[in-house]
Amino acid sequence: MKEIVYVQAGQFANYIGTHFWNTQDAYFTYGEDEQSEIDHDVSFREGSTLKGESTYSPRLLLFDRRSNFGTIASTSGLYNSEDDNPQEQSLWHLERAIFCRSGGVVEYRQEPIPPSDYHTLLEHEAADDRHTANNDDKLKVGPQAADPDVRFWSDYSRVFLHPRSSQRLPDTPDWESTEGNWLWSKETFERHNAGIQVMNDTSTFGGFTSSFLTAYRDEFPKLSCLVFPILSHSLPFSVGADDDAGLRVVVNDALYLHALASLATLTVPVQAPETWVAGAWLDGIELNFRSPFQTSAVLSTHVESATLPLRLKGTMQDLEGLCGVLNWGGSNRFAHLSGAFPLPSPPQADRDLVRRYHDFSLTSGNGKKAVEDPTSRLEFARIYVARGFSSSDRRTLDAWTETRRPTPYTVFAPGYPIPSSFPRFLDSPSLPTGDKLRSPTSRVLSSLHTTSHTSELFKAYFAVIDDCVRRGAEVLGGMGLEKDDALELRDGLSALRDTYVGLEEGDAVTEDLELDDDEE
Repeated sequence: MKEIVYVQAGQFANYIGTHFWNTQDAYFTYGEDEQSEIDHDVSFREGSTLKGESTYSPRLLLFDRRSNFGTIASTSGLYNSEDDNPQEQSLWHLERAIFCRSGGVVEYRQEPIPPSDYHTLLEHEAADDRHTANNDDKLKVGPQAADPDVRFWSDYSRVFLHPRSSQRLPDTPDWESTEGNWLWSKETFERHNAGIQVMNDTSTFGGFTSSFLTAYRDEFPKLSCLVFPILSHSLPFSVGADDDAGLRVVVNDALYLHALASLATLTVPVQAPETWVAGAWLDGIELNFRSPFQTSAVLSTHVESATLPLRLKGTMQDLEGLCGVLNWGGSNRFAHLSGAFPLPSPPQADRDLVRRYHDFSLTSGNGKKAVEDPTSRLEFARIYVARGFSSSDRRTLDAWTETRRPTPYTVFAPGYPIPSSFPRFLDSPSLPTGDKLRSPTSRVLSSLHTTSHTSELFKAYFAVIDDCVRRGAEVLGGMGLEKDDALELRDGLSALRDTYVGLEEGDAVTEDLELDDDEE
């Protein structure tokens, strides 16, 4: 079977996931003669409402703190449950105070969170469609989600969730910070164990997901698991020795990546948008780096496109096969996510396939763009997904990939749909199709690849952990790490670093580690 269970944990992961599921919704066709190229059963489950109406809901487990859910109901109206009261569901919380002297109870309620402007417009549009039959409706442009109106990731969601999809975790007190708190994250999982994970915020849900996947592996040791960890905004090569808060989240990232080496079939680390550097890769996009609504849309475009072969009809590709192509040698369990969006037609090799191609997994310590140089490092394997390419565009891409070694595996697919919930940050927005049920599309080139560049990631984390061990940094003990645990983490990162070093460049790491008396 090709079915995939998706799990999202953390606020930004759910921003990305909301765009991802809106894109899946855009693939559905509604005409009697229309045929979708997407196998919806891979990502959706079929059910029925209390009235016997057929429904499709994502195969999704969604974790976040309660206050991050916004106005979304536990059932999202899917089953019209009696408990599905929008007024009640939109309350952040209910507090009661009992005054012993008077013996009375005073009840305090926060004001309900009003629905987003986008959802209000969708409701009005649906009501108009039910009561009118205007032949000109197809020419109308549907409501658009606007960045200033987005308060929560649920504000622009277009799909109905199954009642058991949403897993609300308790909010933390205002005076506590869970960022980089490995112990809190692990303990939270132990209290709310409910499924498996594929995308998460590492800084707040790293320990949670590590424990989650450990339990998953105990039950399903042979099933494939593809993980997209969203790393923290603290880069390991820029954090200072006296920056305890920065060190904590860097150590947290290192712990999670080290754990994923044995828990995940394939891991694709993604750098936080706060670390991105503007450059030619943003040609065609007016991106607000401070907007999670916009930055998550960019990442979702490439995550959804790079994994599209798993959902295309007529393909034999499944999760195990995809991971196997990228890890054909058996030791490359970490990959990179790269891409260019939007792409002009016809694409030019030097301008669009090199200068505008961005590696979202690569770090850069010199303030420059994380640019791919196909000649500077060894590449083990790569899968391209080219979307919306014409015949001439395909020839251009084929001619360019023929020069790369090893030759990449390329999948050509329909253009990337731009639903009305997508940010309006494209310099040249896609033109309407004339049918408001069908989203306009854009050209995208996305890829997953394994490369010796990954050694730079582990080298940076190794250097931080090694320095903390040598100094006996208090941050290690504060995160519950004994010295033996810290040494195991350091040596594990060193081994991962050596696995990805480009031996053809003669830059294998061979230095001996200086051991103190306790380590010998």
